Amino acid sequence: MAGAALVPIAGIIGSGLDISRGYLAQAKLQNACDAAALAARRTMSGNSWTTDARTEGERFFDFNFPSDTMSAENLTRTVAQSSTDSSRVTVTASADIPTTVMSLFGNDEIEISVSCDADQDYGNNDIMVVLDVTGSMNNRPSGSGYPTKIDRLRSGAIGLYRALEGATNTRTRMGFMPYSMTVNVGRDLRNQDILDTTYYWQERRVCTRYRSNGSCREYGNVYDLWDVPLSDTSWSSISSWRNSSDACIEERPTIGNPDHEIEIEQSVSRADIDAIAANSSDRALQWGRYVPSEVEDDDGDNVGTYACPARASRLRTYSSETAYQSAIDAATSRVGGNTYHDIGLMWAARYLSSTGMFAADNPEEFNNVPVSKHIVYLTDGLLQVSTSGYSAYGYERERRRLQGSQSQNQRHVNHFLASCNRAKSMGMTIWVIALDVADTSDIEPCATSSGHFYISDGNDLEEVFAQIGAGIGRLRLTQ
Repeated sequence: MAGAALVPIAGIIGSGLDISRGYLAQAKLQNACDAAALAARRTMSGNSWTTDARTEGERFFDFNFPSDTMSAENLTRTVAQSSTDSSRVTVTASADIPTTVMSLFGNDEIEISVSCDADQDYGNNDIMVVLDVTGSMNNRPSGSGYPTKIDRLRSGAIGLYRALEGATNTRTRMGFMPYSMTVNVGRDLRNQDILDTTYYWQERRVCTRYRSNGSCREYGNVYDLWDVPLSDTSWSSISSWRNSSDACIEERPTIGNPDHEIEIEQSVSRADIDAIAANSSDRALQWGRYVPSEVEDDDGDNVGTYACPARASRLRTYSSETAYQSAIDAATSRVGGNTYHDIGLMWAARYLSSTGMFAADNPEEFNNVPVSKHIVYLTDGLLQVSTSGYSAYGYERERRRLQGSQSQNQRHVNHFLASCNRAKSMGMTIWVIALDVADTSDIEPCATSSGHFYISDGNDLEEVFAQIGAGIGRLRLTQ
């Protein structure tokens, strides 16, 4: 009896092993299905199905379930756009798993099959695109005969729009912050946010010796930091300056430094991002006007290096690729000057913040759905300030506005990274694109994580922007 029982017992145990192998193969097949669906959806441009999307999905499937997995036979997989929802990718797969013991009883294989869907969960997004428009962007990354870096940027940035254009029942707003030696944000400030006098380095003829009756006995030239009223410049009013095409700013002092009207610390507080003036006499919270014609070197000559980029753009929706492309072209219409990463990042955070100067237009929820905040930061090089130029930090050769004992470059690198960390602490996700950069040590730490940092030679810039758009959109499995 015991001997007779061994045969069915062995069959039961062997069948259990075969069935376990079938379940394991089914799990592996499901994992491959999920990976394929997510990869294909990430590769899609908006809701447009492409051969590249299918190829990418199949590649991920094959990587996760090679054809010889568990001796699978008759393996099939299909990666396609859903016939009922153009934003969704559907994947189906099946295979036969050979049996061992069960084959002795006439069952040679176990049939397994899976299916899965993936979609893009867009939500509401506010995105500030920060663009390096310094002089080096006019260079060609691969030598003569190839488009310049600024031209590659203009054509490649459309990838971000295409990756997000398929969103429905949601809102995606984008703004643009071109930067070089300063930023052009005056149009978006109130009159009370602007100083009515600004300090500029100038050589002036002044009285150096007086008579007893108070009249001047002797004149001389004095080179110093002079407080220049608006009426002494080419602008008739703060409003006329704000509405001009050259409304670039000098950065205000660090908040909480009342005894040092022009000094800026390397650290960045939330108040440095959010605080705004209560009235026109609140000088500690106001910005100066960037006016190169008012700044002189110690010989009385105008400083040589300066640049005011194109106007920044507030967050808004774009109804078409044409409108979005026009905004990119406008933001990159002025190219020149040195590279001050810190001023671009700080102002992007100010334009995004829900608790600062634009709080009324930047709610944390829209239609009862949270708003995700992102900074997409593109630069073509290390931070490189000008030792004798005029920037948002003034004429630094004569007076160090940005405090610290380090080199001028390192002080600005520290200020930049402090700005990045402050933005991240305020819930902003930072994506960084290094365009044709050999050394990324200054900029890579700004990204939220290693998965938010990209290196591009310019040829794949549209794909990089598209990948960021897919990341912003948050892929999800729907089945």
